[in-house]
Amino acid sequence: MKILLLYFTGTYNTKYLTTLLKNKFENNLNVVDIFEVKGESESIDLSSYDLIGLGYPIYAFNTPKIFYKYLKNLKLLANTHYFIYKQSGETIKLNNASSRKIKKLINKSKGILVNEQHYVMPYNIHFRYEDNCVKEILKYDEMLINIQLYEIRHNIHYVIKSNTIYNFISRVLSIYHFGAKINHSFYKIYMDKCNNCKKCLKECPTKNIYVNKKGQIDFGPNCEMCMRCSFICPNNAIKIGMLEGWKVNGPYNLNEIKNNPQISDSFITPNQKGFFKCYLKTYDYIQNKYNKYFL
Repeated sequence: MKILLLYFTGTYNTKYLTTLLKNKFENNLNVVDIFEVKGESESIDLSSYDLIGLGYPIYAFNTPKIFYKYLKNLKLLANTHYFIYKQSGETIKLNNASSRKIKKLINKSKGILVNEQHYVMPYNIHFRYEDNCVKEILKYDEMLINIQLYEIRHNIHYVIKSNTIYNFISRVLSIYHFGAKINHSFYKIYMDKCNNCKKCLKECPTKNIYVNKKGQIDFGPNCEMCMRCSFICPNNAIKIGMLEGWKVNGPYNLNEIKNNPQISDSFITPNQKGFFKCYLKTYDYIQNKYNKYFL
């Protein structure tokens, strides 16, 4: 097959999954192209692909605005097979509704959605995950990638179900798009920390950061609140407005964590409580399917 992985990434978690998917597909002698959606991405021709993967991070239980807008303008093709790979830092069922608008685009175009999976990746906001938690997440993500590819190859149809309540709440929370336009006004640079490397400006996926007439770094209204700028800033010099108290600074070196034998891949316990309790069902789902297909 000729496969396209079309994705948006904020702090590179979805890019990490895309790279894994590409490698796994290519191991089965498929031809795989990848295309990252950014603020100035040109339209791409879908007609030569047998299978198209759509990948994105879940923001406030919704598809990122930039990604949905790109897909809507792209006009998906009829009779083409699609699959969804989405990711977030928590596994509560409200995330099921995040793909509702993409599914409508696929149905409207008379495309065929053959598979959908929800991956867990470490938060880039709220709080920082411990390394052993991250390594455990990556272990289960690789298992889930094998599951998704197995189901696609063997024509096993699996799509995550949502419901009216989840869809309604997701629509309400899509107000975060409006909130991002307001919150950008409160973004600022701590000049005593900034080394003027302009990494934030160069890497902003929506091209929302610029140098103003005073020669200072400034922020426009097209923020996706992906947190890439504050996450990757080497000097922690960016204030993220009203979300400053939830800021996480410093990227996870995912490959280094994954390959470090000194880091344990055990974090979630059978009697897990609190925030991470939702991971128990997710890990059980992955383990049971993996055992079914591969053991």
